Amino acid sequence: MIVRRQGGLTEFIPSPQEKREGVLRDHTLELLANLDARMRRIEERHGISPNDAEEFAGLMARIRREEIEAGRINQELMDAGYLHEDLSAAALAAQAGRNQL
Repeated sequence: MIVRRQGGLTEFIPSPQEKREGVLRDHTLELLANLDARMRRIEERHGISPNDAEEFAGLMARIRREEIEAGRINQELMDAGYLHEDLSAAALAAQAGRNQL
């Protein structure tokens, strides 16, 4: 994460690597969902049991929920001024100590 401070404003800019990872993560989930839908159509057409597809759909829903929750937590941390490299246990403990003063 690139941080640019100007005056009283702090701007958080994703690094090129973070942008690539985000694009890959987002598109991978969509590609898997598309593949799942196609496989369901093939299974229905050929009379294959949908049990495995149901398990996969449940797993995809769980992954999507976890990604949304991780994004929400990440946004809250950035809004609070934490940087990704500052999220070690020691850095969080030090921050908690400063917040108590």
